[in-house]
Formats: sequence, structure tokens, C-alpha cells
Amino acid sequence: MPSTGRLVAAVAVLCLAACRELSEGPPTEVALSAATDTTVRVSWAAPAGAVPDSYLLAFAETGTSDWADFGVVTDTLTRADHNPSGKTGRYRVTAVFEDREYAATESPTSAPVHAEPIALGELNSSSHSGYGWGRDSGVASVFTTTYASNANRVDFYITDWSVGFAGPRYYVASPDWGPYEPGGTGLVPVSSWRPNWFSSLPSEVPGPLTAFDSTEYANNLELLPDSTFAAVVCIDTIVAADTTDPFVTVSRHYALVKLGRPDLVNGTVPVETWFQHIADLRLIQH
Repeated sequence: MPSTGRLVAAVAVLCLAACRELSEGPPTEVALSAATDTTVRVSWAAPAGAVPDSYLLAFAETGTSDWADFGVVTDTLTRADHNPSGKTGRYRVTAVFEDREYAATESPTSAPVHAEPIALGELNSSSHSGYGWGRDSGVASVFTTTYASNANRVDFYITDWSVGFAGPRYYVASPDWGPYEPGGTGLVPVSSWRPNWFSSLPSEVPGPLTAFDSTEYANNLELLPDSTFAAVVCIDTIVAADTTDPFVTVSRHYALVKLGRPDLVNGTVPVETWFQHIADLRLIQH
């Protein structure tokens, strides 16, 4: 029969091990941002209890369910950068304690947010002519361009650069043109409409969109007779008012846009989009 002292010691060891495991847990607040315009920064918060021995990082490419480990963090850092070779996908962070693993409940994705085709009206038609994406959600919506309150919501509109919507040529254009072009004068109020940029694409590209440059992008783009693929760069300028050190930050959101055959009878164009919700990242695989 074991002595009382040995029994107490054994119970203490078991209690210590059990208490230690009870204080273990997964990382939280897993989030993605752009390390560069083609690489992803994964960040997270450490577990509230015990400090993990390491963090295991994994990536599952969009369209698959296969996780591939791509890194191990063994110090106190709570972030890591990943080069996905032009791909998008979900990210998983797992806290490792000896042989025990605790995966975070969040597995955020870098895949763009898809919006089903919708008929967008030419500026002078009876349909909504403004199209824009929510910056936090990536969700697309259509708006009327006759209200100044929509100036910070619209990312592009459709126009034929004239009064009416007879065409024969349609263009996708930057919102800040609206108040000053022939079809918008007296219709689109002068306001702080966004200045955005467009670049034509030969097809629905799976790789990263063209990096923003004023020689590669223009503030309007003529639509082809059948369908047009375009890269869109949405520019957001934020002025931080600080009494000691005011500063301006500029972020860019990239999107792939498919514009279908213009309907000159009804003044509409079918629009389907894929919006990269991570600022400054131009990965668009979907």
C-alpha cells in the first residue's frame, strides 16, 4: 500500500497536468491583411491561458478542402506572412502544446466576394446606375447617382457620355466624372464622388490583377459589343484629424468585373463582380 506522502504527490502531479491542460486553448481573432500586394499577413491573438510551444499555420486553396501546412511560429510573435503563389484560400492557425493541438475556430479567407449578375442602368436610364462595394463586407449594391449621400458608396457607373441612353457606345466610368459629363450635368450632384480606375483584361484571369499604375489604368473604359472583363482599383483616402500630427492614408481595393452585352433598348448592362475585401491585395482567384 503506498504511503500517504506518495499518494498526495501522485495526486498533485495529476492535478497539475489536468490544470495545465484546462488552461490551454486555441488562438483567437485570426485576421488577414496584405503584407504586399500578392502576399497575405495572418495575425491572431494568443490563447488566454498557457503559452503555446508553437503555432502551426495552414492554407486551403479556394475550391479545395485540403489543408497544407506552410509555417511554424515558435516565438512570441502572433503573425506570419504567406506567399500563396497567386492563389487565394482559407487560413488556419493552431496552438500546439507538446502533443496537443487546438485550432482556432476562425478560418478567414482571402478569396474575393462574388456578386451575381445584375442589370445596371446607364446614367440616364430608369434603373440604378451606380455600383459599389462595402469595404468591410465586400458585398455589392446598386445605388442611384442622383443623391449626394451616395458619393462614398459608388465605385463606378455606366454612361454613353451624352443625354439619353441610346449609345451606341457604353463606358464604365469613375464616379467623380458624373456631375460634369453631358448626361450627368444637373442630374448628378457635385459631391465627393470617388476617383476610381479601370484596366481592360483579355478574359476572366485567375491570377493576380495588374498592379495599379496610371499608365495601366484609366478613369473610364469603353465596353465591347459582347462582354468586357475589367480590373477595377477603388481608391480610398482617409484623413486622420489629429491636433499634433494629422496624416492621410490611401488604401486600394481590387476587383474583377464582367460587363455583359449592353442593352441599348432598356439602357442596361449585366454586371458580375469579384471584390477583394483585403485592402491592397490584388489576388482574385475564385
